[in-house]
Amino acid sequence: SATRWCSCTSPSAVAPTTAPPPLAESAPESTTVVATVAPADAGYRATITRTSFDVPHIVADDWGSLGFGQGYAFAQDRACTLIDQVIKVRGERAKWFGPGDSDANLNSDFAYRHLHLHDDADTRFANQPPNIADLVKGYVDGFNTELTDQGPTGWCAGEPWVQPITTTDLYAYLNDVLLFASAGVLIDQIATAQPPGAPDATATTVSADADDAAGVVRLGAGALRPNVASNGWAIGSDLSESGGGMLLANPHFPWEGEKRLWESQLTLTTGELNVYGATLSGVPGVLIGFNNAVAWTHTVSAGYRMTLYELSLAPGDPTSYLYGSDTMAMKSEEIAVEVKQADGSTTTQKRTMWSSHYGPMLNLPFGWNTDKAYTMRDANIDNSDVLQQFLGMDAARSMDEFIDVHRTFNAIPWVNTIATSADGRAWYADTAATPNLSPEAIAGWKSQVEAGALAKVVLDNGAILLNGSDPVNEWVVDPTATRPGILPFDQQPQLERKDFVFNANDSHWLANPAQLLTGYSPLTGAEAVPQSSRTRMNARLLTDPEVFGTDGKLSLAEEQAAIMSSRTLHSELLLKGVVAACQRVHSVDVDGSPISLTDACSVLAGWDGVYGLASRGPVLWREFLRSVTRADRDDKGALYEVGFDPVDPVHTPNTANPDDVALLTPLGKAVQKLTADGVALDVALGDRQFDGRAITERIPLPGGNNLDGAVSVIDCCAGGNTTAPEGDPKADGYPITFGDSFMMTVSYSKSGPTAAALLTYGQPDDPTSPEFTAQTKLLSQGKFRPVLFTDADIAGDSTASTKTVTAPRP
Repeated sequence: SATRWCSCTSPSAVAPTTAPPPLAESAPESTTVVATVAPADAGYRATITRTSFDVPHIVADDWGSLGFGQGYAFAQDRACTLIDQVIKVRGERAKWFGPGDSDANLNSDFAYRHLHLHDDADTRFANQPPNIADLVKGYVDGFNTELTDQGPTGWCAGEPWVQPITTTDLYAYLNDVLLFASAGVLIDQIATAQPPGAPDATATTVSADADDAAGVVRLGAGALRPNVASNGWAIGSDLSESGGGMLLANPHFPWEGEKRLWESQLTLTTGELNVYGATLSGVPGVLIGFNNAVAWTHTVSAGYRMTLYELSLAPGDPTSYLYGSDTMAMKSEEIAVEVKQADGSTTTQKRTMWSSHYGPMLNLPFGWNTDKAYTMRDANIDNSDVLQQFLGMDAARSMDEFIDVHRTFNAIPWVNTIATSADGRAWYADTAATPNLSPEAIAGWKSQVEAGALAKVVLDNGAILLNGSDPVNEWVVDPTATRPGILPFDQQPQLERKDFVFNANDSHWLANPAQLLTGYSPLTGAEAVPQSSRTRMNARLLTDPEVFGTDGKLSLAEEQAAIMSSRTLHSELLLKGVVAACQRVHSVDVDGSPISLTDACSVLAGWDGVYGLASRGPVLWREFLRSVTRADRDDKGALYEVGFDPVDPVHTPNTANPDDVALLTPLGKAVQKLTADGVALDVALGDRQFDGRAITERIPLPGGNNLDGAVSVIDCCAGGNTTAPEGDPKADGYPITFGDSFMMTVSYSKSGPTAAALLTYGQPDDPTSPEFTAQTKLLSQGKFRPVLFTDADIAGDSTASTKTVTAPRP
C-alpha cells in the first residue's frame, strides 16, 4: 500500500482585509471582512492592462475572476514553463520524453510518484477558504482558456504534451515549490534508494570539488541545499529620506527554467486587495511585493527544512530498522512508470520504493548497506496553508496585520521575510518551516558534529543528520505550532527596528550589526560564525555614510545606486594590499614554474575595484580569488591577517596577509590560467561576461558574484529542472544564467508608495520575443524602470493595451 507520512492539521482561515489609505500615520485597527466570492452561476470577468515591458495589471470584482485574469496573463507569457512542471509532478516525463540522460526522467518520475504530490494534492489542500479555492480554480480556468484561445507560444508550441491543467495539477505543483529546499534537492537520491541486493540497487558517489560555490565537498548529485540566494533590505523611518519605510528586493534566482519570477499587479474592485510584485512561475498571488501599507521581500533561509536520519538496521533484514527497543519494518510500494522508447513506442518500468515512518528512503554515498540506511522527514510536505499565508500578506493593511498573518498561518516554506511599512517600521523574521527538536536531541547532534562524525560531513553539505533509531530525535509537537513538529512562531528569530534590517542568506544572527540575534535553535541557522562576503558587503553598504549622502538619510535614487554600484568586498579590503605586495615581490613559483607578476600588478594598480562593463581588472581579480578556498575568503588565511571576530562580524576578517608570497601565489595561479586560456590580463569585464541564455545576441553584463563579495549578483548556472532550451554553461567567458532576477526598490511617503523594478530576464519564456532580453539590456546599463502602480500611472503609459477576458464558470 502507498506510504504516507507527517499527516498534519491546518489552522482556521483568516479572511483578507481591506486596503489602507496611501500612508498610515499610525497602524489601523485590524478589521476582518468577508472575502468577496461571486455566485456560482456568475461568469469570470477580468481586465488585463499590459504596460511597458509587458507587465499585466489585472483587475476583477471577485477572487475567482482575479485568479482567472492572472492565470490567463501568465499563460500568455509562460504556458510552456508551467505545463512542463505539471508533467514533472505527475511523474510523466519518461512517458513524453523518454528515460533521459542517465535515466534522469525515469528517476524523476519514480521520485515524484513516491512523494505522492499529485495523488495527495486534493487531500493535502482540501478545506481552503472559499476565496482561496475560487482564486485557484479561476487561475486554472484562466490558464486553460488562454491555452484554448491562443495556444502556447515559444519552445513548446505544437508539442503533443501541451495539455490543459487541473486544480489537482496546480496544487501538486505548489507542493513541489514548497519542497524546493528539502525533498526537491534529493529527487535522484529518493528515486534510486534500494536495499542491498535489490535488482534496482545503485550507488551514488562522492564528487570531491574542494572549493565549489558552497566551499565544501558535495554529496552525490549535489549539495543538500538549493542553489539560490538573495539580498533584502528594509529601511525604517530613522534612515529614510521620506520618513516612510523603504525596501530593496534583490532575489538571486535562475534566469532559465521553472524558478523564474513573474511580475503582475492584482486588484479587487471591492478594496480587499491591491498588490504589486512578483511570484514564482505558476504560483497564484504575489510572493514578493508591496501594497499601500507594507512592502516585503524574501531571502532563502540558512535554517533547515528537513532532517536526515541514519537508521540502524535489524540483523539480517535490510528493510527493517531498530527503533528504541523495537524493530520497525519499512513500507514498500511498487510504482509503474510509462517510458517512451527511441522508436516512439511505450513500455512500462516498475520499481519498488521504500520509506520509513519518517519519510522516503535515500540513496546517499554512505548507505544503504546491511548495517545502515538513510531516510528523511520534510517540514513542508503537508504545508497546506501557504496560499493563505501569502494572500494574507498581499492584503495586509499594516505591519501589525502583516506580522499577524505569519503568526496565524506560519506557512512560509523556506525563506526569511524582510519587510517595511508606510509608517516606517522595519521587520526581519525567519519564520520558515523548521523542525522542532528537543534540547536532548540538539545536544546529541552537536556532540556528533564536534566529534567530526558523519553528522559533521552532512552539516558541511547543508543538512542535519540524526540517529533515526533513537526516539529522542523525533520532532517535538508543540501545541502552539500551526503544524505538528515545527517550531512555533514565537520561537523563531525576529527583529523590528527603526533604522534597518537585512539578510543575505546567512542566518538570523546578523539582521542588524547593532543587535545580534542569539539563543535560537541551531536549526534556524548558525550564530557567531564567519559571515559570507556578500553578507558583509550588504552590511558595509547599509552603514557607509557615502551611500546615504550628506543628509545621512537614504533616498530611492541612493538605494538604487547602491545596489547597482558593482562594489565588491574583497577588492575594497585587499586591492591596495595586493598592489603594495606586488611592489616588493615581482614573481612567484606556481607548481615549479616562475610566474611574472609585473603585468598583472600593473593591471590591478590601474583598477578602481569596481566591476563595471569597461573595467579592466575584475577578470584577473576573480581568477585570483578563485585560486583560494572559501575559508581563506571568510577568515584568517592566505588573504587576510586578522581573522573573524564575532564581536565585529562586519569588519572582520581584514588586512592583507603580510606574507607576500602566500598572498601573491594565488595571483600567480590566476596569471597562469588566463595566459593558458589565451585571455589578456587586462581584458574588460564586459568582453567576458554576458547573458548566457539560449539567445544569439550577446549582451554584456557588469557586476560580480558571491566569490567576489558582490551584493548584486550575476553568475552561472541556472540549474533548472526543466525540458526547456538552455544556454551553454561552458561557453567561453562568464555566461550568466543566474543571479539578479526581480530587483525592486520601494519608498513610502505621504503620497503613497513609489517603486522601481527590473525583471532581468523578462516576462515571456519565448527567446524569440523582444521582451525576453529588453530588461536584460537595462541591467547591462545599470538602470531600473518605474513601477506603474496607481490608476493614473497606468493610464499615462502610452504603450498600455487593455483586454477584458471572460468565460463561464465550469
